[in-house]
Amino acid sequence: MKRGLLFGLALTFGFTGISIAAAPAKDGASLLEERCSVCHPAARPKAAQKTPAEWESTVSRMIGKGAQLTAGEKKVLVDYLGKTYKP
Repeated sequence: MKRGLLFGLALTFGFTGISIAAAPAKDGASLLEERCSVCHPAARPKAAQKTPAEWESTVSRMIGKGAQLTAGEKKVLVDYLGKTYKP
């Protein structure tokens, strides 16, 4: 009985891990709306015109202030901002 329960739990957690790992990556526009608008309106960064290097600096500063982005998400967001909101 205990062995079956443990096996069932292991399968459940195993499949959960797989589904989390297979979650689709967010695109830059989604990251901007979901993560940046936690602290300020999304219109604020959209009104800015910066070079990719300036966006890198800005996003790094925001992460330092608590923005929740992984390294991969940061790269996606900076690439998006640099291509979309440039001088």
